[in-house]
Amino acid sequence: MSFLSTLTEDESKRYFHIVTEAVKLHTHLDLFMWMCGDIQYFMPHDVLVAAWGDFERSAFQIDVISAIPGVRTARTSSAELAPLLRGLFKRWIGTARQPFALSVGEVGFLLPQEHQQDDISRTLRGMRVALVHGISDQRDRNDCLYAMFSKSSQHEVTARRAIDVMLPHIDTALRKVAHLPPQRTTPHLELTGTPPVNTHAIGQGPIVVPPGEPLMSDREKQIMQWVERGKTNSEIGTILDISAFTVKNHLQRIFKKLDVYNRAQAVSRFKDSNVNG
Repeated sequence: MSFLSTLTEDESKRYFHIVTEAVKLHTHLDLFMWMCGDIQYFMPHDVLVAAWGDFERSAFQIDVISAIPGVRTARTSSAELAPLLRGLFKRWIGTARQPFALSVGEVGFLLPQEHQQDDISRTLRGMRVALVHGISDQRDRNDCLYAMFSKSSQHEVTARRAIDVMLPHIDTALRKVAHLPPQRTTPHLELTGTPPVNTHAIGQGPIVVPPGEPLMSDREKQIMQWVERGKTNSEIGTILDISAFTVKNHLQRIFKKLDVYNRAQAVSRFKDSNVNG
C-alpha cells in the first residue's frame, strides 16, 4: 500500500499544501518557513543537513536548515560534518538507496574532536535519531544526501515512508534557492594528492603561484582543452572519469589562476598564454 493512499483527509490536505507551497519558494526565509510547516508533521526534526557532491573524496557542499541559534550554513564547514556524512552515505548505499532511521540514544552524533566546541557539534550531540535519504543525479553523476536530525527518541515508520515521497519536493525546493555565501570551507587535496596552490575564495583576487611552479596542473590543462572544445562539466567528467562536481572545483581554481570570471574569458586567456603548451 502506498504512503499517499494511507493518508487521512487532514493529512492529504497537509501533503497537498506542502507540494503547492514548494513552487512558491524564492528566498532562504521562504525555505526555512516551509521546512518549519507541515513537513514537521510528517517528518519532525530539529536540524536538516543537505549535502551534495562526491562523498568518496569528501568533496561536497552543505546546507544547514534549523531554528536552533548558531546552527547555520555559514557557520558550518563540510570538513566538520565529513566523517558523519560519509558514514551516513555509505549506510544509505548499503540499504540499496532506501530511506533509513539511525538511532544513537544518549550518545548523540559525534563530530571530530577539533570541532567539539562548534555550534553544530554541540547541537548534534543532543540529537537522538537521524532520518536519512538521498537522491542520485545520473546526469551530473553527483549524489545528494539529506539527514534530518531529531531530539526525539525514534522515527516512526510513517516518517521513513514520508521522506521517500516528499524528498523530491524538498530537493527541488533547495535547488530553487541560491546557496548561501559565504560557506566555511576547508580546502581538499587534489585528486593527485598535492595540495591546492591557494585557499582564497573566488572573488578575492587572482591566485599567486610561487616562482618556478607551473601556473596550471596537467589536470587543469586537460580540463581547459575540453572547455575550449565546448564540452560541459558533465561531459568533461565523463571523458576524464571524474565527477562533474570535481570539474567545477577545478574550473573555479582555474578562473582564479587566470584572473577571469567565466568560461569564455578563461578560454581566451588560456589560448593567449603559454600555459597550454
